[in-house]
Amino acid sequence: MQDVTGLAASKSELKDFDTLDRMVETNSRNMIEPITADKLRENLAWSEIRILHRDYPSDFFARYLWDGRVFLINSGGSHHFAAARYIASRIEAPVPLRGRLRTYAINEMAVASLQRDYEMFVMADIPEATLGFHDAMQSFRASYLWQYLPRPYRGSRAILLPRADARSMKVAAALHEAGFFDLGLYLRGLAARQTHAHSLP
Repeated sequence: MQDVTGLAASKSELKDFDTLDRMVETNSRNMIEPITADKLRENLAWSEIRILHRDYPSDFFARYLWDGRVFLINSGGSHHFAAARYIASRIEAPVPLRGRLRTYAINEMAVASLQRDYEMFVMADIPEATLGFHDAMQSFRASYLWQYLPRPYRGSRAILLPRADARSMKVAAALHEAGFFDLGLYLRGLAARQTHAHSLP
């Protein structure tokens, strides 16, 4: 259970907490007091922890090779799971978990290909900003592509500027100068981290 460091769903705003312990300390203190084996069993008995209480649970584990952490992709039971994990760590009680593990990796060749063909930036998905950018690009006759970013960055979009378009490269230079987030550099860093993690003995 201690190997799980994050969850996919909760009534709490998961992005507001850097650890599961912090979440349960803040929002569910009644679930972690007292710190006893009985309280651990009470939390583990919660039926919404599907990874424990379903023969064929919809919940599964996810691992991201550039990150190294393991997440439980859950449909419910987040607070009871986090509370059980919290107590188990403090009374040194092992709680084995069993389920499907999905492993995700960055396609390093795809990242290299994207970087070869495009400069990539991140822009807030705000109508005033995106429409203003589109109008400016149209007026300047510079080409670009865009794509919504996945969770948890759905409030932003990726902007891809083709290197083959000289006008787009002038826009890229302006975005660099203005301090826009360089998505290409970030993806390259994740790919390098993934490679380094796999090279370790």
